[in-house]
Amino acid sequence: MRRFYFVMLFFVLIACSSEVSTYSHPYSKYFYNYNTEPKVYRYRDVIHGLNEQFHRVYGVEDSEGKHIVVERYVQDGRLTEAFNFNLDSLNVMDHMVVNALGENEKATLYKDLFFPKSKDEVVQFTSKFSGISDSTVFLMEVNRRLSDIKMRQVLSDSLECIKLVENAIYTLLNPFTKQESQQALETVSYYAKDIGLIEWYDTQKRSHFQLEDILSQEKWIKLISE
Repeated sequence: MRRFYFVMLFFVLIACSSEVSTYSHPYSKYFYNYNTEPKVYRYRDVIHGLNEQFHRVYGVEDSEGKHIVVERYVQDGRLTEAFNFNLDSLNVMDHMVVNALGENEKATLYKDLFFPKSKDEVVQFTSKFSGISDSTVFLMEVNRRLSDIKMRQVLSDSLECIKLVENAIYTLLNPFTKQESQQALETVSYYAKDIGLIEWYDTQKRSHFQLEDILSQEKWIKLISE
């Protein structure tokens, strides 16, 4: 835990500027704002009250332009995966997962679309990465569509949100034996104007996460270090 604390402290020291930029995507106002100062979104599972997730969100700029990075952590501070979004298109540029060995692995992207541009459009995201053993791989295939725009209570405010419905198929494949197993999952998520992701649940209601707080990086580090 001490090692993790000092790594995150390094991020605090280098993340010292912020700005807001416009996007070209028609629904970009419902995505995260571009800000080089990291913010940590704290979500709680309202079905299993002790279960939390943290999403660390920040903007970066390099030779390829500006991006928004979303890192996902479980409640004890372990990183599980990260997405790198292009600022203008909101397409996924990179997908990183933490594999069974605890190593950061860059997934192979076959389809990179994330946000639909209209109600009639169904976008597809497909990513492949290592499975639970050396001989297996995971294939994640997600179809996502815009279902509705409505007002929802977000923290202490009533905000305009888009509702996204996604149908995902997770396939565990052994390319040598050709054996595979699949699991399908339908998920509903809400993105609020000027905030980003504020809620998601699977339609069987095995979990239901809602935004509980938006923390500074300093407060988050203190929280998970206790």
